[in-house]
Amino acid sequence: MATTNPEEKPKKAPRINRFAIGVNVLIQIVAVFFIVAGINYVGFKHFKRWDFSRDQKYALSDQTLQVLAGLQKPVKIYVFFSPDPRLQGGDLFPNIQALLKEYQYAAKGNLEVETIDMMRNLSRTRELMAQYKFGNEDVVIVDYQGRSKILNVPDMAQYDTSGEMTGEAPKLVAFNGEQALTGAIIEVTEQIQNKVYFLGGKGGPELTSDEMAFLKTYLDRQNLKTGTLTLMNAPSIPDDAKLVMLVGAKYDLTDRELQLLKDYWDKQGRIYIALNPSGNTPKLDGWLRGLGINPQDDRVLRTVAMGSVTGVLNDVAGVFSDTSPVTKKLQGVDTLFAGLTQSLGVTVVPEVHTDTLITAGEGYWGETKYQDSPVSYDPKEDINPPLSIAVSAEKGAVQDASVNVDSSRMIVTGNSDFMGSAALSQEPGALDFVLDGVNWLLNRTQLIGIAPKAEEQFTLNLSEDQMGRMELLVMVVMPVSVAMIGAFVWAQRRR
Repeated sequence: MATTNPEEKPKKAPRINRFAIGVNVLIQIVAVFFIVAGINYVGFKHFKRWDFSRDQKYALSDQTLQVLAGLQKPVKIYVFFSPDPRLQGGDLFPNIQALLKEYQYAAKGNLEVETIDMMRNLSRTRELMAQYKFGNEDVVIVDYQGRSKILNVPDMAQYDTSGEMTGEAPKLVAFNGEQALTGAIIEVTEQIQNKVYFLGGKGGPELTSDEMAFLKTYLDRQNLKTGTLTLMNAPSIPDDAKLVMLVGAKYDLTDRELQLLKDYWDKQGRIYIALNPSGNTPKLDGWLRGLGINPQDDRVLRTVAMGSVTGVLNDVAGVFSDTSPVTKKLQGVDTLFAGLTQSLGVTVVPEVHTDTLITAGEGYWGETKYQDSPVSYDPKEDINPPLSIAVSAEKGAVQDASVNVDSSRMIVTGNSDFMGSAALSQEPGALDFVLDGVNWLLNRTQLIGIAPKAEEQFTLNLSEDQMGRMELLVMVVMPVSVAMIGAFVWAQRRR
């Protein structure tokens, strides 16, 4: 039988210091609160955004980033777009919302966005309708210090309407929201509007024609004021001419007209010439040769096999140069320049710096006997590759790119058809080249580089064998794995 010692006293249970525990818990709660608050503060004030989508749909261009970074005061944007995808413009609403979030992030507080539902907020809708003079339609309004620009559906998207005859709804092909919004911000924030004159009366497409409507629209979005100038009766090129464009001239300049153009060039003028290969312009060509740009009266083409016959491809696949600020950001973009093209030789001329902007792709040559049929490559008579089809010239510039001085600038292309509405609407790369060239000529290099986002349909095609393996994985492997893990945990807890 066990005995107990009466002298042994039972041990007292240790005293619980409830006050110390309470203080410890309080300190932990406060510490967790400050940690969570600090993480949220840092995450809210110092965060980064990345676009991991396949087509970089929400990544802003360098042009847009430059424009937003240069804002001195807040820009207000009002969105009147229906979120209902069944209505016209409703399919644009998610794209516009996502795009504006990127704009707000890049603007760092200098861009305010207000989305108004016309059906739910009638008073605010009527107030803004009276202020900005628009009707019951889907629009985006950009306002800066009282200057405003209204964008509608055609400004922000390209639709395929080929199925309307069969009752199909228009299909969204490309989202131009970034182009339209950035152009609108440029328009309302720039104090001075640059004037661009198109030289008329030489047989080329008129500025008011449908052929030039697409280009004119995008020049307007760059906050450029366009107009037509006829040199026949003009005493000189106007002083407000920041850029002169000669597109697709069929007939030559007179001696007097050419002298006016030379005088403008000598006074730090900016000129964009798109040559018509079928035009008769010997005086213009002779002046360009004096500047180191030699129109070679050939046709840039290549032959392609078409079954048992050989076809001739006149549309030129262009390769953009990576050395010029005009085309550096377009390198790697596949672009087809529609229409007839002649190559441009480049020679060294004192005081004039020339730079090739675009060369013809692999397989093209300059056919000198293009009037004969069939054509064939003759290395002794034809112009051998590489072929320049767009060249820039600059007089009075310095080699240091960081130093900005006034200089005469010119861009010459051996093709004018690619500037037509049909061609530019099909080739975004060609449109970007024209706009980037215009901005370079106007010393607005910070605005170079923007492109519409094409709507891409992604489909995942799986073979029957791949589908079988996927079914096995989803219906057998995964459920059995979960059951085995559960059984293992159950067995461990039973021990």
